[in-house]
Amino acid sequence: MASSRHFASWLSLWVVSCQTTPYAPPPQAALVESVEVEVRDFQGRPEAYALVKGRLSTGAAQLVDARQSRTDGLLLLEVLEQTPRGANLLADLAESPPFETRIPIELLGLDPGPQLLHVNGVEARFEIPPLQAVLVSSSVALQTPPGVALIDEFIPIEDAFPRLGSDPASAATPLP
Repeated sequence: MASSRHFASWLSLWVVSCQTTPYAPPPQAALVESVEVEVRDFQGRPEAYALVKGRLSTGAAQLVDARQSRTDGLLLLEVLEQTPRGANLLADLAESPPFETRIPIELLGLDPGPQLLHVNGVEARFEIPPLQAVLVSSSVALQTPPGVALIDEFIPIEDAFPRLGSDPASAATPLP
């Protein structure tokens, strides 16, 4: 009797553990309606941001990290959405929910000049301005003396720590 209870509880645990939980579907491209590129100057270096507007496929979908790449001088930005695992997918009675996001564009390694950004089928042109170099002059004299002065002096180790056995006058006297 006790063994049949153990077998029944083991069997129910085994059945529960063998059930598969649904995985979230892979990310898919979101519907992009418009793209604007904002170019700013940050400490002499250009920064660019894509202002992307569009619609999600369902009310449960969420934007996930965008993917950026480059192909033959074309900047590609893929705006992705994903439905979380276990989300209740009710029939959407209204239109798909809108989204608006601001995504930094990686400009490292790009030459100044006109660029083309491709975002999920929508293209936007923008221009990277030339770098703004700032000249820092070293001829300006310091008005106040420095708080710490460095002295370049070499002291041989033999002068700093005399050898005990080489000079009888420098031999240590034993303690009483």
